[in-house]
Amino acid sequence: MKHITLATAIALLFSVNAIAATEITSHQAAQRQSIGFISLDQEVVSPDDAISQINQIADQRGATAYHIIALHEPGSTASIHVSAELYR
Repeated sequence: MKHITLATAIALLFSVNAIAATEITSHQAAQRQSIGFISLDQEVVSPDDAISQINQIADQRGATAYHIIALHEPGSTASIHVSAELYR
């Protein structure tokens, strides 16, 4: 019984990760279908936090991938601007 539970947990873990959107390069993006754009002006701690938010929104919109078009981090404020294109 423990083996069945463990196998089920592992299968669920991999299925959730398979659904998550992934960041792709511009070369990879050229081979996919665009489904829209995301633009964020958020007060976040780091560029990694901004990209994490892009990833979450991409997942919510059903994208399988996204390409970061612009990431601007001004020196004096905590506001980071991120733009990305979503792909299926």
